[in-house]
Amino acid sequence: MTAEFYDRSPPSTSLDPVAEQRNGSIISSLFRQLTTSIALRSVLPDATDFVVVLAVQRYLGDLGNNSGSGSASSYFYDVTVTDRVCQVKCHLAPDLNSLVHGNCLRAGCEIRITRCSLVYDEKRLNHCFLQIEGLELGASEHAPGLNVPDLATVPLLGLTASQRGRDLLRTLQPNTPLKGGRAHYLPLWNNNDPHGGEWNAKRPPAPKVAFEAFGLISLHGLARTWRSKVEFPRLLVRVMHKSRLRYYGRPGMKMDFPYQAYLEVADQSGMMPLVLWNSLCPDWYQSLHIGTVLLLQHYSMKQSYQRRTWATPCDPQMKSFRTAEICLNPRDPRAEIQIVPTEQIKPEWMLPDIKYNFITRLELDKLPDAYTCDVIGLVTFVGRCQRIRREGGSEDFYLYRWVHALDGSTEQPFVLELFATSQPETFQQIHPMTYLVCTQMRVVREFRPAGAITNVPYLTTSNESQIYISGYHKGQPYTRNPKVQRFIQWIKGQREKDVLKKSVVGGYYSFPPAPALFQDYCKNLDAEPILTSTSELKKEIESLHYREHRQIILQGTIVAVRYVCHASSTGRLGVEQVQGARDRQDLSLQKDKAFSVSSSAPVRPEEHLETNTSSSHSTGELQAVPVKSQRRQSSPVLKHYVLRHRYPLRDLQKTYYSKCAARKPLREKLLDPSKGLLKNKNKNRQRAPSLKRPATSQVSEQDVDVTVSGKGFPRGAEKLVPADEDEHGRCKAEPAANGTSRYTWKSTTWPEIREHLSEHLHFGQLLPESIPRKFDYKHRDFLMRQYNLQASVYRPCTATSKKDLQSFGSACNHGYYSVTIVGVNHQVAVDVVFLPAVMSHEDHRMLGLSMDIHDNTLASIMASGYIRREQPTDNNQQKPMSSSPDQIIRTAVDLDSLHVVCVLDVCHHGGDMAEVILNKIYKVTE
Repeated sequence: MTAEFYDRSPPSTSLDPVAEQRNGSIISSLFRQLTTSIALRSVLPDATDFVVVLAVQRYLGDLGNNSGSGSASSYFYDVTVTDRVCQVKCHLAPDLNSLVHGNCLRAGCEIRITRCSLVYDEKRLNHCFLQIEGLELGASEHAPGLNVPDLATVPLLGLTASQRGRDLLRTLQPNTPLKGGRAHYLPLWNNNDPHGGEWNAKRPPAPKVAFEAFGLISLHGLARTWRSKVEFPRLLVRVMHKSRLRYYGRPGMKMDFPYQAYLEVADQSGMMPLVLWNSLCPDWYQSLHIGTVLLLQHYSMKQSYQRRTWATPCDPQMKSFRTAEICLNPRDPRAEIQIVPTEQIKPEWMLPDIKYNFITRLELDKLPDAYTCDVIGLVTFVGRCQRIRREGGSEDFYLYRWVHALDGSTEQPFVLELFATSQPETFQQIHPMTYLVCTQMRVVREFRPAGAITNVPYLTTSNESQIYISGYHKGQPYTRNPKVQRFIQWIKGQREKDVLKKSVVGGYYSFPPAPALFQDYCKNLDAEPILTSTSELKKEIESLHYREHRQIILQGTIVAVRYVCHASSTGRLGVEQVQGARDRQDLSLQKDKAFSVSSSAPVRPEEHLETNTSSSHSTGELQAVPVKSQRRQSSPVLKHYVLRHRYPLRDLQKTYYSKCAARKPLREKLLDPSKGLLKNKNKNRQRAPSLKRPATSQVSEQDVDVTVSGKGFPRGAEKLVPADEDEHGRCKAEPAANGTSRYTWKSTTWPEIREHLSEHLHFGQLLPESIPRKFDYKHRDFLMRQYNLQASVYRPCTATSKKDLQSFGSACNHGYYSVTIVGVNHQVAVDVVFLPAVMSHEDHRMLGLSMDIHDNTLASIMASGYIRREQPTDNNQQKPMSSSPDQIIRTAVDLDSLHVVCVLDVCHHGGDMAEVILNKIYKVTE
């Protein structure tokens, strides 16, 4: 018996040693090694080549299979890898699940398998699979020179063991999970969306039915008699509302499709809830739309679950029967569902029409909290996909994004908080300049104290909301609504270039704005606010999963502020890649080789870009020069920002520091310009672009700044005086050519505090993912791919989409502030980003902010969230303070020794990138 490459079209080629050597297949060689090993385990040598991840798939775990691993994970992951000769699906050991949680291990990246085993399923005949127990991360899918093959173009290697120690039988691996006997995969990032081929089956056209041949029962009659009947007559109903999917699977549950979906169906007598259960969900959920007419048979009845949410009927005349619900079950008996074609629907059936409650943006300001409505608008802003953790601290998340949409009734847009509605094909394609319809939305009002100037309401999705975008409007019942028709007429009068000027996509966006007083902020929370200490902040960030958003409150003092010119910094962030080095970290199940997820790890010191400090003392900047890899040049290590301790999620191993110390003399020699080595080394190669980095715990940008007393500053204040001040002692408006900050303030107490810090966390550099971008319709697919979540299956980029995120213009060009906050105990400091809005109709982040007049001091800007623009004044009026960065930085002295409460927005962007942005400060006296 022989093992074979099993392509989707036979015949196959047998795997003999000669063929392996000719094909150069790492995977086939690995399987032969495992099947001939008594231990069924293998530790691969360092020389093993990398393989490419084609897919990462998630499914429900099993408590029994988890007991021996020491992992508390509720889910398992299967990883499909290829060596460009063949591909194979492998199970990921649960101890490595954190790599998927942080999006380090993702479709399109390179990995090198360092430990693996062949696992036999003793409860199934001839079933085994490869389990990855240790790996190294390589290049990302965006690395130059990384050729990632398409999933459909690489033959699939299947295996089934006949006898231990013998060759493998030829068997194609099914498209089902490898472990636990599960029947399907879940979406990678949430549980609400349909996922996989089971949900995409198209139903055949419904045959013509002679409805006069049998009797029907009305919903009114069913509501009166359901307790006294065992078998029920056929039902003819129309779908009025449809809920999102609910997945209720738990570890240990032996059910193939634990799903549930609610629908509201109606006939001429009233409306009643209907529940679609289990395996009928993948069979029918995608085919049942609002307005679909159904003929039901072999259904059951039970008392309705009263704690569920209910859709709000738009027809007040329609009766609602909520004491009982119709159940469509996959067995005992299996319900019969038939979709009635539109051409067969007869007026004499008197089925109710679908009605809507569309509102305009002008009407929204007068509507009460929790009011249910429908909206239509032209999208002008789409935020990135983010996740919030469900209650209980589990691995389950809600997926959502923020959207702005105009309807022409006013200049203000709708602010929409859109959670996933089990419509992934729509949710992922919402982009500016599309027409968006959202139904069953709920009005949310953040109650503010009497006298507050602004109280902007927003709309959030309900359990029964449906979302439609351009391309999905045809045939929908709402197209005949009068307000929809008026919106269409307004759209015809708009010019495309004017809409494009207002269109923004992605970036940091926080809504609703925090209220002016901390007491009011606490009232808007569902639970009592918990202050996080600065010592706990690191652990909080460690626990974040990919694109998880969390708001953290901590108290402390602001000891340093640095202005960073936005235009000069964004072009350098995240575009460099660190080349591979000799000692990449082995991600193994062994305790002594546990994986450490951090912004620097698993990269070794020699993998960092070496720093040239010869020219940094005058600019406060570290010049970066890449160290040449001693292994293959085409395998960059995990793409990351070169911030040695910016994101220290876990402690590095002792070997890390020992090797660092061993190479210290060599590094010092390379860094010393007097030796001439660095200069000679750069002569024969293309000049490497410089990569700047913020302060680290070893060498800080602020350490190399020269601080002196500034003229006009209160006594005890200090500021950075750049070398090229103008004659009046003010910083020049233009940024430095090398992108360093010319506007810096530091407290007089900061040097002493810094000497006694136990830890300094560095998150003060704005990430490219945090910058809102101007929308480019031509490259909309590329932009939406950047701001959607990482796909579970690799799909090659089109030629027109191979751009860089930095090539798209920023929607906020005024720069940002790097703020250093020290805890009240002066033990831990953290650098965060402060990205204020600018008072302008063009800044989408101004919506909802109080328009109170403030003096443009840095303290008032941090409290309000925006910068006032300079306004011309009369001679009799006092001229407001300037909004230039140097003038704002001069006012930072007001923050000196001020005890404040800081509201931080934290979001994990995958891999080693975390965003920590200062949302607002409160004075403790307030």
